This record gives sequence, C-alpha cells and structure tokens, in this order.
Amino acid sequence: MYSNYESATLWNTGFSSFKRRIDEQLQLNGFDDSLVDDETLLPFYRAGESETYVLSALGCTVGA
Repeated sequence: MYSNYESATLWNTGFSSFKRRIDEQLQLNGFDDSLVDDETLLPFYRAGESETYVLSALGCTVGA
C-alpha cells in the first residue's frame, strides 16, 4: 500500500505528464499555453478523459 506521500507523488507525476502532452499538442497546432493550467485540465484528468477528448474540448482539431 502506498503512503500518502507516495500516492501524491505518483498522482502528480501522472497529471504532470498529462498536462505536458496536452501542452505539446496545443503548441504544435498553433495554440498558446493559456489553456494549459491546472484549473482547466484537472477536471478532465480526474474524470479519466483521453487526451484526444481534452484537445477537442479545448478547440484543437486532432488528427487533421
């Protein structure tokens, strides 16, 4: 079983990776980084939404 610190570290690492990948895709598609903040992305992450879904919800055309 993980301690609270270990759980928080694992969670933060997962969220940080999720946030970084979203940021990279937005930048590749000409968006600025104003959409990539914890307040915007955390609800998507907690709900387990895919990166493709999040990018689409933020107005980024994926796979075009």
